[in-house]
Amino acid sequence: MANFNTIVNKLKGIAQKNPDKVRDALEKVEGAVNSRTGGKYSDKLNRASDAAKGGLGIPDQGRAPGPGPGQPGQVPGQPGQVPDQPGQFPGQPGQPPRQ
Repeated sequence: MANFNTIVNKLKGIAQKNPDKVRDALEKVEGAVNSRTGGKYSDKLNRASDAAKGGLGIPDQGRAPGPGPGQPGQVPGQPGQVPDQPGQFPGQPGQPPRQ
């Protein structure tokens, strides 16, 4: 009988050779579950799909990324921080430059 890790490694290899097919299959499953549940669990399905892709080593190319460093809407400073007032973060007008 095959070892579980051997099976998982074979699946990862197949998935990495065919990332578009795996991505399409996961999206079809998401769509089917979303249609049957009325979208009630769409956020959980998205996270599960992303986790599956990550576990299989498949980059997620189907969804547009949110604002990241250097993208519109990103506030300078630490990731996830939002300034309380203008000039709060270093490097902005009225603040000392970053070192």
